[in-house]
Amino acid sequence: MSSSNKSTSINVSDIPCFTGRNFQAWKDKMVGVFMIAKVYDIVKGDTTKPDQTQRPKMPTTPPVITGEMSNADAEKATRYWTQFNVQMNYYNTQLADYNRKLSNWTDGNSQGMGIFNRALDVGIWDQVKDMTTAATWTWLGEHYAKSSIMELLEHFRYIKDYRFDLSDPSPQLAQWMHHYGSIPARMISASLASIILISNLPMTNNVGQESVYQRLVETMFKDESVTTFDLAKTVDSVHDVWAARFGGLPPSQQPRKGTTYDKGKAPANKPQQKQQTQVQRNTAIKGKGPNPQYSEQQSADSGSSQQKKKWPFRRGGKGKGAHSHMAGAPDTYNSDFVLASAAMHIADTPALPAPTAHSVTSFSAAGPSTRREKATGPWKNPGRTTPPYPHVQ
Repeated sequence: MSSSNKSTSINVSDIPCFTGRNFQAWKDKMVGVFMIAKVYDIVKGDTTKPDQTQRPKMPTTPPVITGEMSNADAEKATRYWTQFNVQMNYYNTQLADYNRKLSNWTDGNSQGMGIFNRALDVGIWDQVKDMTTAATWTWLGEHYAKSSIMELLEHFRYIKDYRFDLSDPSPQLAQWMHHYGSIPARMISASLASIILISNLPMTNNVGQESVYQRLVETMFKDESVTTFDLAKTVDSVHDVWAARFGGLPPSQQPRKGTTYDKGKAPANKPQQKQQTQVQRNTAIKGKGPNPQYSEQQSADSGSSQQKKKWPFRRGGKGKGAHSHMAGAPDTYNSDFVLASAAMHIADTPALPAPTAHSVTSFSAAGPSTRREKATGPWKNPGRTTPPYPHVQ
C-alpha cells in the first residue's frame, strides 16, 4: 500500500472547503488532495481495515518432553516440536504482515479524517467525525451527490451549447467530457451524447469549402445507426481526424484557439470611406463660391498672358479695381478660391507696430517745407488755442 511510504505534506490553505453546495466540483478537487496525501486508496475503499478474523492464530504448543517419557513418546513429541517451530515461523510472518496492514490503515485513516476535518463545514463534520474515511466518503456521496436541478442544467447547457473551434481538440474534449460525466448516465445515453458532440464540431456553410470533420460526420451517419453511436469511439475519431489534417504542421501554423470557419459575410467597406473623409478634411482648398466654369477658366488663363491694365493695389480699397490679396500671389491674380492655410497664416500673423516717425509739411510765403519728426508717445492737443492740425502760416 502506498500509504506505507513517506507521506507528502499538504498546505492546509489548499484544501477546499465544502459547505453543502457544488459537491461534484469539491469532490474532484478532493481526489487530488487525497492522492497527494497517498490515502486515496483508503478513502475510496480499495484498502480496508484488516478484520480481526484475519489475524493469524498461534499454533498449539506440543507437550513438553520429560525424562519420564518412553522412547516412543519422546520421539513423537520431538516431531511435534519440529512442526511447531515451522508453524511458529509462519505465524510470526503472518502476524507481522497483519500488524503492518493494520498500522498502515490506521495511519492513513487518521490522516484522511484529518483532511476531512479541515475540508468539511462544522455542521457536516459533526455527522461524520465518528466514521472511517471510506464511510465518510460514501456518506457524502449519498447525501450530496444528487445534484440540484440547477447544477444539472448548467452541465447540460455546457455540453449542448459548447462550440468547438479548429484548434487542438484534446483540451476541448477533456472539458466537454468532464461536464458530461457530471450528469447521471441514465439521463443522457452515450448515443445521444455522441450526436450532441458531433453537432458542436466546427462546420462551414460554404459549398466550395470542406470542413475538417465533414467526412467524419458523413461516414458515421452512413455506416452506423444513430442508436449505436459510441461516445468513446467518436472522441477517438475526432482526435484522429484533427491529427491527420494538422498534426504534421508546426505549432505556429496550426489553427489557433478560437479559429472557426468564415460565415461568408463580406466585410464592410469602412476603411475606404474613412480614408475619403480624411482626405476631404486634410485638403488645403476650400470653395469660396460656385465652381468656375470651363469658359471662365479659359478666359482667366488667356487674360494672364495678355497685357492688361493693372489696377494698383490699395489696402482696404473699394470699387472696381479692388480685389483680395493673398501672400505669395501676383497683383493680377483673382480667384474665387482661398487657400485655407494662407488664411490661417494671415490670421495668426501679429499686427505691425505703429510707425514711430512722420513727416510734417508747412506752407509759408517762401513755399512749402517738410521736416521729419519722431513720435515720443501718443499725440496730445497742445492747448485750446492751438489748432490740432497743421495750418498755413
